[in-house]
Amino acid sequence: MSVVNEECVVKCPYPDQLAIYSPLGCGFQTGAGTVMNVLKPEQDSSIAIFGMGSVGLTALMAAKYMGIRQIIAVDIVDKKLELAKELGATHLVNSRTSNAVKEIKKLTGEGANYTIDCTGVLKVIEQIIEALAPCGTAATVGVPPANSKIQIDPLDFLLANKKYVGVIEGDSVPADVSLTS
Repeated sequence: MSVVNEECVVKCPYPDQLAIYSPLGCGFQTGAGTVMNVLKPEQDSSIAIFGMGSVGLTALMAAKYMGIRQIIAVDIVDKKLELAKELGATHLVNSRTSNAVKEIKKLTGEGANYTIDCTGVLKVIEQIIEALAPCGTAATVGVPPANSKIQIDPLDFLLANKKYVGVIEGDSVPADVSLTS
C-alpha cells in the first residue's frame, strides 16, 4: 500500500475537465526545468525569455526564484508582458513594436547570458542566438515546424563561444507517486 502525502496532491474541483489542466504540468516542468535543470544561471546573470505563455512565465518565475539579477520578458502581447512584470520580470520588450535583439543588447550591454525560446517560431530562435552575450547559452523549448531550418552567423557563433541547446520537458524527472492502495 502506497501512502501519498496529502500536501503534495492537487485536487481538481472539476474532474470532468482534467484536460484543461494538462498544459500546466507540461508548462511548469518545461519552463522551470529549463532554467533550473539545464541553464542553471548565476544570480548576477541576465536571462531573456521569449514567449510569455505558460512555459515562458514559469521560466520567468524560476529565474525570479533563483534571484537572477536581470530578467527580460519578450512577447508581442502587452497584457502578457504586464503579467510578466507582476511575476518578476525586470524589463519588458514588445518584439512587435521594437527590435528585441537591439533592446536586449541595450539593456544588458553585450547581450543576455541566457536566452530561452518558448515559441517555436523560427525567427525567434534566430533572435535568441543573436541576443546572446559572449559565452552565453540559448535554449529552445518551443516546438518549431518539422523539417525547418534556422540561419545563424557561424563566425559570430564561433568567436563569441555561444552555445545552443534543445530542451525537452525541462530535462525534468517527475516524481513517481503511486496513488494505488
